[in-house]
Amino acid sequence: MRQFILTAVTNSSDLPEGVTLPDRIRALCKLGVRRIVLREKGMSDDDYRTIAEGFVSECRENCVIPVIAHRLDIAQSLGVSDVQVSMEELRSDPDAVKRFRRVGVSVHSVDEAREAESLGAYSVTAGHIFRTECKKGVPERGLEFLKDVADAVSTPVYAIGGIDLDVIDDVRRAGASGACLMSTMMNAPEEHIRDIVKICHDINRPVFRKECLELYAVTDSRWLRPGERIASKVEEAILGGATIIQLREKDADRESFLKDAEQCLAVCRSYGIPLIINDDVSIAIETGADGVHLGQDDESPSEVKKRFGGIVGVSAHDVGEAEKAYADGADYIGCGAVFSTSTKSDTRSLGVEGLRQIAERSKLPAVAIGGIDEKNILQLRDTGISGVAVVSAIFSKPDVQRAAEVLSGFTSAIIR
Repeated sequence: MRQFILTAVTNSSDLPEGVTLPDRIRALCKLGVRRIVLREKGMSDDDYRTIAEGFVSECRENCVIPVIAHRLDIAQSLGVSDVQVSMEELRSDPDAVKRFRRVGVSVHSVDEAREAESLGAYSVTAGHIFRTECKKGVPERGLEFLKDVADAVSTPVYAIGGIDLDVIDDVRRAGASGACLMSTMMNAPEEHIRDIVKICHDINRPVFRKECLELYAVTDSRWLRPGERIASKVEEAILGGATIIQLREKDADRESFLKDAEQCLAVCRSYGIPLIINDDVSIAIETGADGVHLGQDDESPSEVKKRFGGIVGVSAHDVGEAEKAYADGADYIGCGAVFSTSTKSDTRSLGVEGLRQIAERSKLPAVAIGGIDEKNILQLRDTGISGVAVVSAIFSKPDVQRAAEVLSGFTSAIIR
């Protein structure tokens, strides 16, 4: 997994005349920024809390990560799990790493980065990398400094300071796990921010290999609690070890499916994980998703590839269908249902031997699907598969990340 997360940092004093901070936050969420830090150093606690309430709600609605800076009591009261603090604040309150899921720390030296990591910080934000208006007269630390920090710690390193469209790829090449932009995010035209989002997506676009198929997570929104978005569960699955995501929402209308696809793509691009769209080629094309998965009743891979340049997977229930998928130009096959499954009650099970026959004779990488969970997954050892696809074994669980971690441990044992 190659992480590269685009973060906006707020500073309302940089906003153009007539634009409010809630307006800008709303726009950033819609434009596909992945993470927003509510900085606002000069704001009173009462005003900050008022802004923060709307900020958190807007971010969650759009599956953007809300980060509260410095004011940990407000973060805790709002149920925010991501905070940003200074090195001094972490030293004075080292237990913050126990109260919040992800504590980011601003650092200005390699030694500070190492200290933050030793205290349990989830990430460090290193700066400032380039010359910036908000720190006039302070020398830039440069890309070599960024590289030194990235080499010194294993935690994600986010770069900040003077970053814009023309240097984002340089920042990534220096080893950063993401870029934080403040002035640009506050006052640049929306088209410019859209271009920044696009280049971040492009530079972290995954390259398809059969290894991508190892833990194939297929979504199902039936288990979402009120207010949750499927994209947030997709992120949890990725953090737990999912290597590819298929957005499969059979009951969603097109508008809802498109919104979910856009949000899931933003998540997947942040981690360099392929996003596959189930059935709907037009959604895959419109969103720029990495691939599409077709059933036996859908159009052929060869027809799809005339207008779509991404990954094409096909469901195969026997050797003949697997051979046809190969002849039609598919990139992988999904074989199942291996065991009985609640998601497809009318499907006859292949069984382990049926799966083995298809996988061993297929010229394409084969992914097992159907009724697979932590109790039966080891039965798939030595069947010749390249991956395991699961739905309820991940997305029905109260802790999606932990469920994915457990299954990821098993897939590494059964897939060669």
